[in-house]
Amino acid sequence: MEGRLTTVVRVGLRTRVPSEATGRPNVALVATWFVAAVVMCAAALLGVLTPSPASAQDATNSLQEITPADGAVLDTSPTEIVLVFTQELADDHVPTLAVQCDRAAQSIGEPEIDIDAFIVTFPVLEPVPRGSCFVSWFLRAADDSVIATDTSTFSVTSDPPATEGTDTSTDTTDGGFDTVPAVPTEVSTASAESTGSTDGAIWLGRMLSTMAILVIFGSLALISVGWPEGPEYIVTVRFLRLTWALGLLGTLIYIVGFAAQFADGSFGSGLSPSAWLDLNDAGWAGRGALLRLVFVAACGWVVVRPERIIDPTTAMWAWLIPGVAIITVAMSRTDGPAPFLGFLVGIVHVASSAIWFGGAALVARVVLAGPGEDDLVQATKAFCKISVPAMLFTAVTGVVQMVRLDGGDLFSSSHGRVVLLKAVAVAAMLAVALAARQQVMLRLDRAQELTAPTADRFRRAFTAEAAIGVVVLMFSGWLVSLEPAKSDPLAGEDYLPAMFFTDPTSGIDARVSVAPGRVGRNGLKVELEAPAEGVTGLSLRLIPPTGAAPCDPVAQTGGCEVTQPINLTGAGTAVLLTENGVPLGAPGTWTLELSGSTTQGVLQGAANTFLVVAADGTVDTSVDTTTPATGAVQTSVVTSPDNTAGFATTTTTTTTTTTIP
Repeated sequence: MEGRLTTVVRVGLRTRVPSEATGRPNVALVATWFVAAVVMCAAALLGVLTPSPASAQDATNSLQEITPADGAVLDTSPTEIVLVFTQELADDHVPTLAVQCDRAAQSIGEPEIDIDAFIVTFPVLEPVPRGSCFVSWFLRAADDSVIATDTSTFSVTSDPPATEGTDTSTDTTDGGFDTVPAVPTEVSTASAESTGSTDGAIWLGRMLSTMAILVIFGSLALISVGWPEGPEYIVTVRFLRLTWALGLLGTLIYIVGFAAQFADGSFGSGLSPSAWLDLNDAGWAGRGALLRLVFVAACGWVVVRPERIIDPTTAMWAWLIPGVAIITVAMSRTDGPAPFLGFLVGIVHVASSAIWFGGAALVARVVLAGPGEDDLVQATKAFCKISVPAMLFTAVTGVVQMVRLDGGDLFSSSHGRVVLLKAVAVAAMLAVALAARQQVMLRLDRAQELTAPTADRFRRAFTAEAAIGVVVLMFSGWLVSLEPAKSDPLAGEDYLPAMFFTDPTSGIDARVSVAPGRVGRNGLKVELEAPAEGVTGLSLRLIPPTGAAPCDPVAQTGGCEVTQPINLTGAGTAVLLTENGVPLGAPGTWTLELSGSTTQGVLQGAANTFLVVAADGTVDTSVDTTTPATGAVQTSVVTSPDNTAGFATTTTTTTTTTTIP
């Protein structure tokens, strides 16, 4: 091979240097670190100095702060509710606000707008009762069109000073919900415009990050197994460092976009490192993103001196760092049935893909960059040997994941259709790979050196293989943003028959499912089909059966009423996992009421019933299992095409409500 300093003077295409030389300070590496630091600082400074879209003077407005804050717990009733907007209110803007406590409207005074037209104060004319209250507000233009709207909750822990009569307290919780998009659903134009750029940044950053992790891991695997001379070539070191720099940049874009999406803000809002820490609350996908950033950055220690992968004193750490980075890629998809099994299969899938795709990239861009000596021949042959089982593992684990996540719904869901496109790309990659390996083993079986024509021919084949691999990664990044057909967190639960709520007055069309329908914690799934937006104060009220044992709010047993707010403001699905579910403490026929309001009207207490059996699955005959809870029940105008029993409106009853932690 040309360029070996130990035998020739002339420096050629691929320069080989002694191993110890790669440990010296490298100007290119220092420059890369410096540029990355400058980019991060500039991005952070830009995020501070550049006003966010919400603060621009345009036709929209949004809420900056509400007092009491969403989810606040107060000792006494508030005397006022204050809205602080991001923009100045025009003269023709009309703010309105409504407060409901225990489904009863509270007395709220006329809005008072400050002199700067940013702060609107609504006086609370009478103290609100103890329990949880829902606040819904609107900002309308002169033509009565809605400029902005939202909802929030707060709780009061003490009774009003002059309260008489029975306790009508309620309590709520908004913890434990994961919101996922409904399939199919129509997204409003405004929503798509506000999150489109963030979604694109997440896809691009995740793809670049994943591609770099796979290439680094696959390259180090090939060097360790079949090309120990690789780190002696400058082109190898440069290739790995460039890949690492691209991966670090992609990971930063991914983290910023993910943080902005999690906070429901613009891309600029995710530039602050403090916003990244919030991803710890975004489930395993968020924690995996944070770990990915740490270990992608740590991969720089390996790519600075790739020979560490074959040095016995450093090999363990050189394998561990990119290995954990591979695991973080598998953490991007943790939903679906049997999540732990899926996670293990995902690790094997990503690792085998890295050996296949990453090795192909190294062979195409470095090993076959030009003619050379016997070590290049051995490296190419070694890759062909280790990539065949890697291809097999990649295909098998991919099929397992497809069955686990989609089952037979490949044509009926967006995720399934993209899986089919990815399968076509993988099949094309397999065809090119098998043909290339057959030719390599045939032509290089007894070769002692790599000639220029041979290197050029095989370089084109492996480049095509790696290029198709990039297309496959694009599809993989797309798949992560889609919901598989079997990704329902309660897919393993035995759902009770769904309860349908269709109200022409408010336009609310929803379906509520409960699982498993036994005494104890129960999961909920609320599928809101319509309207697409503008829903406020959506909540469920679960009323215990007649004759149930007295409520024990500490042990959460007996006839404890439960009120659960739903954090949906438009078409979508809210899921409450069973381990965080609502406590149903008594067997019998429970009544479920759905309430909410839209710009069209109010849905108040539309009800249906469902049966809860004992914890061991038996039906307790000592309690009422045929009639709903006490109260005046009247036939409602709400229609239920999928249920024979019509919905009913139940008057407010005197009950005690348990608090969900």
